[in-house]
Amino acid sequence: MLEKSEQEHFLDTSVARSLLLATQIYQQYFKSKFNNQNIYISNYVQMEIKRSYLINLISFYFILRLDTINSIGDAISLWSNRFKGSELKAVLQLIPQLFSTRQFNFYSPEDKEKAIAALVIYIKRFDLTLRKSFKNTNKDLTACARAHISLSVDLNNPTPGLKKFADEFGDVKTCRSKCQIDQFLLVQHKESIEQLIEIASKLPKNTNTRGFISIVNNLKEILKTGATACDCKRCEKIGDAVIALDAPRNMQLEYTDGSFDYLCPSINQPHYKHPSENRVVMNISIIDES
Repeated sequence: MLEKSEQEHFLDTSVARSLLLATQIYQQYFKSKFNNQNIYISNYVQMEIKRSYLINLISFYFILRLDTINSIGDAISLWSNRFKGSELKAVLQLIPQLFSTRQFNFYSPEDKEKAIAALVIYIKRFDLTLRKSFKNTNKDLTACARAHISLSVDLNNPTPGLKKFADEFGDVKTCRSKCQIDQFLLVQHKESIEQLIEIASKLPKNTNTRGFISIVNNLKEILKTGATACDCKRCEKIGDAVIALDAPRNMQLEYTDGSFDYLCPSINQPHYKHPSENRVVMNISIIDES
């Protein structure tokens, strides 16, 4: 195996997203670890970032444009009341990204229009940044169709372009008809999945194993039911497994989610677990650890 300093790095969704959106301290931590070496993501990881962040930004854009929403603050309040999980996190991450250099009044109707314009620019810039910040492995045996949906936005008339992207990305029936996730799981990696199921059957159910066992339960259903059990919603639930199975074996998979602790060893995928953002921020000295 290559020495760590010589390895190329393949990022899971959480690490790639953190490099784009996390606190400066956490971004600094990752940059110190990778030290200007090549870092890669796949089309599938890019798709997951679009699903978990970009799509939510576009949804927030349409909330902000509602005639019944008078201010930025009203839009944030409505969003916070509607969503509690990853959707809420997306907008919480958006606020400092979007407003850090602007003095918007969250309760001013006039500033609402300025915020809409700024949000469109940010959405377009983020999409470009996502494509330019990492090298691409050009390897996606799932042939994920959602990953290839492109965003094209006219800043003078952004609504049609944003709606087109959101509609096409959300058309999971068409996207599923074009992808090969069933072949990826049921043919190419069936033996590896059976090994993961065997590993999960011997693990205790606790906080550390919960995520991995949940993924395996979905994989078991896919093996039992076949291709009809493969859809975009279930693919979201097994994303970590798809990333691990499709990762280049000559690269080190960089991650924070505990499920990879169990996904990587049996498939001989080099891997390295990074501390959470909370741990790094609360213990800044960890940046200096070797």
